[in-house]
Amino acid sequence: MMSKQKLTLMIVAGAVIAAVAVKVFLSLSVQSLDPSLMRVKGDLAAKVHIVEFIDFQCPACADGAFKIKKIYTLHPKDIRIEMKYFPLVTVHRHTMTASTYAECAARQGKFWPMHDLLVERQAQWSPLISAEGMFTQFAREAGVEEVTLRRCLASPDVEQTVMQDRDLGRSLGVQSTPTYFINNKMVVGSKSLMDELNQYFPQSP
Repeated sequence: MMSKQKLTLMIVAGAVIAAVAVKVFLSLSVQSLDPSLMRVKGDLAAKVHIVEFIDFQCPACADGAFKIKKIYTLHPKDIRIEMKYFPLVTVHRHTMTASTYAECAARQGKFWPMHDLLVERQAQWSPLISAEGMFTQFAREAGVEEVTLRRCLASPDVEQTVMQDRDLGRSLGVQSTPTYFINNKMVVGSKSLMDELNQYFPQSP
């Protein structure tokens, strides 16, 4: 007959194995997702599709992000947003690093929380000599797992992904940020963004 001690040990061991299996499954599930899909939100059937080419250190991009977030909150079923990177590396010293942190967050399914922190606190990190410490803090706040984040940041394909977006933007005629494609129409600048969106949502603030 099995002793109570052995039975207890078997139950504990089984619980540990189950917990590890769940953690591995969830990790693999996130890794199997297409990171570019993590940079999209909204209904595929929405009447307004916005593709934005963003530079995270661009003040006008932060302004545009605030406006889009506000109007998306009012019309969540009517807007679909897709974010693409367009770092202006000759103008903004931290933009590539910000983009790589955002991409690594996307690979853990945390792009939008990281995006919001980067644009909403842009004034805090933009003037810094080194912004990586603050980006790491943002990642923690966004729920990004740090060991996986470090491994991701060291991977050359992350920067390649960012540059592929930039090259795509250039091929479409993007020269500055923020540039939006609203239902395939190019719109440049946050003021023009609202002028265009007001055609679809006349009561928008």
